[in-house]
Amino acid sequence: MVHPSSSTSDRRERERGQRRALILRAAERVFAAAGFHGASVESIAAEAELATGTIYLYFINKEALYASVFEEKIAEKVAYIESEARATDDPLDGLRRAVRAQLDFYDQHRAFFEIFLRQNPVTPPPGQAAAALAPKLYQRHVELLRELIEAAQRQDQIRPLQSEKLAPLLIGMAVQITRDGLGQDPREPLADQAELVLELFLHGVAAK
Repeated sequence: MVHPSSSTSDRRERERGQRRALILRAAERVFAAAGFHGASVESIAAEAELATGTIYLYFINKEALYASVFEEKIAEKVAYIESEARATDDPLDGLRRAVRAQLDFYDQHRAFFEIFLRQNPVTPPPGQAAAALAPKLYQRHVELLRELIEAAQRQDQIRPLQSEKLAPLLIGMAVQITRDGLGQDPREPLADQAELVLELFLHGVAAK
């Protein structure tokens, strides 16, 4: 038999998690619209339809809230890329899917990443947790691409170059497409550039 106090504790924990998620979603919208410096805890509370004091029960200040939104978005992005890339046994198709997923995720969260990329490098430090998490997530992304590149090399689909250098290069190409595309017509999906990125990565720009 479940003890009543245990059931109550579980319910409160669920409610706390749901409210935290509500705050993060509201914060993402406010940061996307106003940027870090233009946003306030009060405006985020209003967007979430909560009292300002409630926000402080979950986040110590605006910087911590921004850090949590940033952490969550990067974690979601890497998980999405992994899921898409591992949906095929063909390593080249996996690379194609990984690039497309990276660009597609930026499309799905265009407003937030537009503000984030526009503010760099003056974006405030994302906080200790994010500072520790972001490199780990980036490395996870790199390792996924290294794995796919090395699998393609074993099948003679890619030249035997250093995979630890090729993987960040491929990520960087997609990031540059993102930087160039954000702020432009949202009716032109960034993901449509995935084939261009992969073509340049695999074959360069030399005339055949």
